[in-house]
Order: sequence, then structure tokens, then C-alpha cells
Amino acid sequence: MGKLRFILAIAVGKFSAFILGRVFKRGTNTPGIIMLKICPDALARFKMPETTVCVTGTNGKTGTSNLLTHIIRKSGKTVVNNSKGSNMAPGLASALVTQCSLSGRVKADVAVLEVDERSSQFIYTKFVPDYILCTNLFRDSIMRNGHSGFIFDKINDYLNEKTTLVLNGNDGISGLLGEGVCKRVFFSVDRTSRSTQECEDTVCDLSACPKCSHPLEYEFYHYNHIGSFRCPECGFKLPESSYRASDVDFDADTFVFSGPAGESAVLPFGKNGFFNVFNITGACAVCRLMGIDIETVSESVEDLSAKTGRFDERLIGSAKVTSMLSKNQNPISCSQSLKYLNGEGEKDAVLLITDSNDKAHGHEDISWLYDTDFKPLSGENVKRVYIGGSRCWDLANCLEINSVPTEKLRIFEDYDELASAVSGEICPGRETVIYFELYATRVVSKIKAQIEKTGGKAQ
Repeated sequence: MGKLRFILAIAVGKFSAFILGRVFKRGTNTPGIIMLKICPDALARFKMPETTVCVTGTNGKTGTSNLLTHIIRKSGKTVVNNSKGSNMAPGLASALVTQCSLSGRVKADVAVLEVDERSSQFIYTKFVPDYILCTNLFRDSIMRNGHSGFIFDKINDYLNEKTTLVLNGNDGISGLLGEGVCKRVFFSVDRTSRSTQECEDTVCDLSACPKCSHPLEYEFYHYNHIGSFRCPECGFKLPESSYRASDVDFDADTFVFSGPAGESAVLPFGKNGFFNVFNITGACAVCRLMGIDIETVSESVEDLSAKTGRFDERLIGSAKVTSMLSKNQNPISCSQSLKYLNGEGEKDAVLLITDSNDKAHGHEDISWLYDTDFKPLSGENVKRVYIGGSRCWDLANCLEINSVPTEKLRIFEDYDELASAVSGEICPGRETVIYFELYATRVVSKIKAQIEKTGGKAQ
């Protein structure tokens, strides 16, 4: 009976995926939702490819899994991944059903699956990944994820000894995953010209030793709790990293990737932000573990460097417009993206990063704003700061707490008024940087469309 339910679930899932893809021209997790209604254990019944890689963590999952997929395809292998669906069980089922036979055999050499960090019990109990890459663990949406320790347990409790973990050697939280359970391989980023002796960010989630609770000593910080550390009391530190990023050049946006076999390559990390060095290094580590040669890895990263992540830069008329998608309610992601404002040249910033009307994503909670580092907005090169949404006054309060001069602020509860103001006040030669969460995608499109109408010049 279970087998018949599974075959029926596949047939219905394929049909719904066809209709949604061909008629509505979009990806969705709806086929997976339908499949799991018909056959709740569908994920356990798929015959998975020879190699399965799961990518999890607080930040960087999407960019890292997309890069992994790209490199593996460049190596000549076929890949199934869930870039068009969600990263929870229905999204994974939706991705797998589009490339499987009616018997459930997934027709690909490799599966690269982005996995929501809270979904471990629903994913890793259904199939055993060959590799799990964990990018990092930070504080996130307090309503959904509570605390990084809570998420750590969610992942750690469902690991299998047959899985190889690929972990961030600069992260003392996620770096403890799988200890004594499975094989662990580490990647890390060496000290850079922007590393600091003290944590200069608003929050640091790891100041005490996770083994003995004594204060940790940091050799340097990259950002937040990511860095190089050691406990002077018990000697705790993470194992040496097999894969490293060094010689980070912030002018050329490149770094040197190296591995245990002595291989090395100069790789671009684009303008997405420094955190992309970690994403690329982790993805390259997995690919080298899979046996993909360093030349293919290097060429693939070069090919995708401008497309990886959630950064879009374009010239609209005479106006340079940069948009950066920030993870919903995530103070670390938002803080790192805001550091882009520290670069050269005058800028106007547009903030579309919280809205209490979007209850589906829990945006009625604004506590995460107070963990976000808004100091880059106070720089002299940032001339105007536009704020939109029904929580614009709360956000303005956070900026004032972060010493952002109030005379810079332009506040609009109505998005149409904000779009008109931004497009009507464009200054040629001044970059407009838009920070937004997924719910505000249409607002961003409207702003860009209105800038295009004005030709990128103030009316």
C-alpha cells in the first residue's frame, strides 16, 4: 500500500510541477506539499543519487548551494537541486520529483539540497547525506529560531556517522557539530587587513568557552564571533582547517584558496560582501572532497562570481543602483550587507527591511533591529537614508540609537510615496543602495521602474 501511495504521489507531484512550471512559469513547493499529503514518508522512499550534499546554516545557504551546483555541473555531472522551491521538506520533495522516475529513482549524479537548519529531524531521518556543509550558526529570527544553541541541537541530534561534515573553522558554534559522531573537515579564512583585535559589531554570540565557560581569547575577529580563538583555561580550540582562504584582497575582490594536497587558486568573491569568501571556500572544500579538480573549481567560481548571492548592481540611465537582499529578521546578514556603505563614493541608502503587516514572516517582531549594526549609515559618504514600511518609525529610532544623524532620514509609511521620492531625488554620480527583504521585492521593482522613467536624473 505504501509503495502505491508513493507512485501516486510522484504522478500527482509531476503533474502539478508541470502545470505550475509551464502555465504559471514559476517554481514552488506546492508539488512537494501535495506529495507529502498523499505519502508522508515520500522523502524516505526516493532512491537518491550516488552523492548527496546538503547545505545548512544561518546565513549563506542559497549562494553556497547555487555555487556548489554550478561547479559540479561544470565538472560534467548532472545535478538536482531545490533552487526553485523552499529549503524545507516540501521544497526538497518538489525538487526531487521533477527529476525522478515513477519508481522514485532520482535521475542525477548528485543532489545538492539547501536545508533549513530547523528541518534536520524531517530531512536527515529520511535519507543520509554524504556531505553536510554548515556555513555558520548565528542568532536569527527570535520568534522562529530562538537561539543559536537551540538550532545547534536541532542539527546535531540528527547527524549520522556515515555523513562527512564540512564546517566553518572560524565559527566556534557550528564548528562543534558532529563531535564524536562523524567525520569532520574544516575550512577557514586567515586574518585579513580588516580583521580586528576586538569585536566591533553589535553582538558576539561566543565570548565564553563552550567547554569550561571561561572567557575565550581571540587572536582576531572577522565579524561578530567569527574569528580565531582559544580558551586559556582548558585549551579548547577548533581543529586545524584542511581548506583555507588567505591573502584576501578587498581592492581586487579576490583571495587565495588552498587545500591539503598543496593545490591553490586565486578566486574572486565579487562585491556581495566579505562573508562570500566563507561561502566560496566551503563550497570549494566540498567539491575537492568529491574529487573535482582545482582547475574546474577555479574556472567555475570565476564564471559565477558576479552572479553568486543576492547582490544586484546596474546602471539605470545616469544612476548607479545597487540592491541587496537581506535575510528576513537576521541582524548578522543585515549588518554585513550594510558594511558595503563603507566603500568609496557618495551613497543614498533605502531601507525596506521590516514591515509589521507581513505577519506570514513574523515581521510584527522588531527586536532583531536592535542587534543590527547600523553604524555604516552614519558615515559622511552616506547622504540620505530613506525608510519605508509601517514600522518605519521604529527603524528610525534604531538608527538614532546608532548615532545616524536625523537630518539624513527621509521617512515614508507609504511605499508609493517612498518610490516617488527616491526616483525624483536621484543625484547623478551618487550611488543608490537598496536594502530589502523578500516581501519588498515589488517595491524595489517599482523604485527601479520609476528611476528608469526619469532617466536616473532628479526631476
